[in-house]
This record gives sequence, structure tokens and C-alpha cells, in this order.
Amino acid sequence: MIWLTWRQFRFSALTVFGVLGAVALALAHTGPRLSREYADLRAACGGASCHPEAFEDFFFSHLGVYLGLNALVIAVPAVVGVFWGAPLISREFETGTQDLVWQQSVPRRRWLAVKLGLVGLAAIAAAGLAVAAVSWWSRPFDATTIDGAGRMSPVLFDARGYAVLGRAAFAFALGAAAGLLIRRTVPAMAVTFAVVVAVQIVMPTMVRPHLATPARLETVITANNLNGVEASGPGGTVRGLQAGIGPPGAWILTNETVDSAGRTVDTLPAWVSDCTTPEAPSGEITQQQCLQRLAAAGYRQVVTYHPADRFWPFQAYETAIFGMLSLLLAGFCFLRIRPS
Repeated sequence: MIWLTWRQFRFSALTVFGVLGAVALALAHTGPRLSREYADLRAACGGASCHPEAFEDFFFSHLGVYLGLNALVIAVPAVVGVFWGAPLISREFETGTQDLVWQQSVPRRRWLAVKLGLVGLAAIAAAGLAVAAVSWWSRPFDATTIDGAGRMSPVLFDARGYAVLGRAAFAFALGAAAGLLIRRTVPAMAVTFAVVVAVQIVMPTMVRPHLATPARLETVITANNLNGVEASGPGGTVRGLQAGIGPPGAWILTNETVDSAGRTVDTLPAWVSDCTTPEAPSGEITQQQCLQRLAAAGYRQVVTYHPADRFWPFQAYETAIFGMLSLLLAGFCFLRIRPS
């Protein structure tokens, strides 16, 4: 059974691992140079006291490659689910070879266990190789603390840590279950892809924010933390303010302006537009007067967030969720294929 499984799986396995291996070699070649460049920047600006703006040129000059590598890691679970999981059983039904296979001395469930076990472990290994190589190469960029680029941000969270392995196991088991139900390869691949993408959207938007109670920070708005004034419409109606008051590396869930009663405001008085950052030094007095008036009126900024130190606990939670779903899908496959 192991030899037969390898014979059927070897081409797709060699293709995926060949691509990932080539990417890993390229990253191993360029990674040390990037680390030296980052170390030189830190030394030039004072080490731990460096402001994030000191690394903006370094970060954005490699942004395309950085985003592409993160997208590669995020795509691995979908690839193994669509191209390894979905054809695993559906191909046997589509070609009519399941009767020949199941009439051999190997019981059906043992046949399924070997296929799910070997190919499933390969799927997890592929995800592990991708996330390990990209995480190692990306260390200088992850450490630059550019706003919105912390590991807790939805995109980077999905491309770091061991939760990627859980998503790969889930996508593979989902593909196998879809193939067993639909019994046609292409429709099973389409369903697998659609569900994996849907889960990839639902997890960071509807599940992950509720894995722990968000932290809350409330403060007055000052010239130092004000990032901008939100205005819309022909009259420039002020909808709210944006203030950079979240801790470094935190995942900001909401950034809202509240009134003296603690209610989130939909619109602000027109004079709040004077609080925006002045284009000339002469406007600083106007801005300061506006901010003082804003504080006197009781307006404050409230931010809810998940701090950076929740990265590994959240990784553990998601890995457990996807692991449980993978076991349930595998169990469904064993129940669906009854003993001969």
C-alpha cells in the first residue's frame, strides 16, 4: 500500500516540494544579506531607540517580495487541499479503479488510512517547509514594527507560526472528504477551493477576534497621537478621528471616537476639521486650540485590540480548531467507506 500510494502521489509531491525547495534555497542565499542590512540600519540609528520610520525605506524596497512570500505560505494549504486531497479518492471513483483496489487483500479502511496518513503528513510537511523558510527570511522585516505589519495582523498571522500546519491538515482532509462525497475530481477540487477560501476569510473576521477578550485603551486626542480626520460628503462632514494609540505590534480591532457619555459618534462638529495636522507652522496654534476644545467637550479616542503577546496563544487555539476539524473530516471518510 505504501508503494502504491507513492506511485500515485509522487509526481504532484515532487512538483510541490521541488518548488518549495527552490524557494527555500533562494531565501537561504539572500537571507543573510538582508539580516546584515537590517543590522547596519539599527546600528546607524541607535539600536533599540530607532524610530520605525528609520526602516521604512528598507521595508518598502522589498515589499513586493515580502508580500509574495507571505501569499505563498497562505496558498500552501489551499494547494494541498485542491491538488492532493480532492483527487485522493475521487480519482479512483472517476476512473473506476476503486472496485479493483477494494477487491485486493487490503481492507478498504486500511487502504484509506494509508492514503490519508502518508499524503496528509506530506501536506503538513510542505506547509512546515514553507512557513519555516519564509519566517526565517522575513525576520528583519517582521522586526521593523511598521504600523499594521505586526505578526498579529490578519495577513501575517496566517503566514506565520504552526497554525499553518493545522490549516494544511484541514484543507487536505476537506479535499479528501469532498472527493469521497462528490466522486468527481474537478467538482471536488472546486468545492475544496471555495471552502478553504471561505474559511480563510471567516477565521480572521469572525472567529479569531473572539478567541480572547480584546484589550481596551481610552485616551484624549493630542497632536502626538492624531493620525487624521475622517471627512466625507460635499460639505466635508467630519465622521471621526484616527489616532495612533495602540501598543506596538498590536492587532487593532476598532479605533473610534466617543463623546463625553462614552457613545461612539457618527459625526463630529464641523470645527473638528481644524484639528488636522497643519501644513504650515502657523497652523499649529489653530490645531492646538481645536484639540483643547475637543478635550473640553469630552471627546476621546477608544481603541480595542489584541496585544502582540497573544500571537502564540492564538496560534495554539487555531491549530487546535483546525486539528479537530481535520479529525472529524477523516472520521467521516472512515464512516463513509464501510468495511467490505
